[in-house]
Amino acid sequence: MAEVEQFTDIKLSVPWGHVAARTYGSPTGKPVLAVHGRLDNAGTFTRLMKYLPKELFYYVCIDLPGHGWSSHFPSWMILDVMDYAHALYFILEVLQWKTFIYLGHSLGAQIGTIFSVLHPNRIEKLISFDGILLNPTNNKLTTYFKNASAFSVKAYHEEKSLSFTREEILHALKTFRIGVLNSEAADALFERAVTEVNGKYIYNRDIRLKNHPFSFMRIKECQKFNNVFSVPIYFFIPSHGIISPYKEFIMQVSELIRVKTMIEVIYVDGNHDVHNNNPEKVAPFVCKILNDYSSKL
Repeated sequence: MAEVEQFTDIKLSVPWGHVAARTYGSPTGKPVLAVHGRLDNAGTFTRLMKYLPKELFYYVCIDLPGHGWSSHFPSWMILDVMDYAHALYFILEVLQWKTFIYLGHSLGAQIGTIFSVLHPNRIEKLISFDGILLNPTNNKLTTYFKNASAFSVKAYHEEKSLSFTREEILHALKTFRIGVLNSEAADALFERAVTEVNGKYIYNRDIRLKNHPFSFMRIKECQKFNNVFSVPIYFFIPSHGIISPYKEFIMQVSELIRVKTMIEVIYVDGNHDVHNNNPEKVAPFVCKILNDYSSKL
């Protein structure tokens, strides 16, 4: 049974402003950084945290820049996943973590993969929910950057944000995404997703994040990063997620990683947001991964 959760909200000062985070567990415990997916926020892990061991671990669930309660990157910047991977360095400087366990969903897992290549030996193990460096789109490089530039210009001019009712926001959180969310999962995101203005709500998220797939890298470039990835990884693949259709690619990546380190692929029944929709399905596996680590301390 899930325990009653206790948390602390913190702000980390970074060069472009602040990064908001919600922490769980003991500050003296083993550091675990939890990083959400594109257009979500730290609330994506709220329901899962109720099931995880707290005494020996310290979980910091961040809002990535331009998400939740965190500052946006400067409005003139063209954003790409690489900016987020680089930003982790400054977040970790504030936390004063040299090494840590990484828990990432979707884009969050991709950021962790890139960071581990840029900064080897920092991530001790990576737990990924439906996230791997994979970009199956055929977008031309020029198209990608043209769209990125257009979103950047729009952000710079700070066009007036539209406001919505709570019901409209919750409906969007549930349905306007890769996989639908149930009501409890949408509620977990709501608090950090919006700001109330005159009885209605505006989104906190950075409009530049709408540039899909949010990476200039195509398959070949992704594969080059996967080729040098050397962190033990626990890879959760939901039955109705975004990664499951690419079985051949998963096998190739798995074999490449297995040569250099440990990889465990865990298949679960659910969609892209199974960790939020049905945390009870993934929690036993995550607990085992963490407890196996704590037994070696």
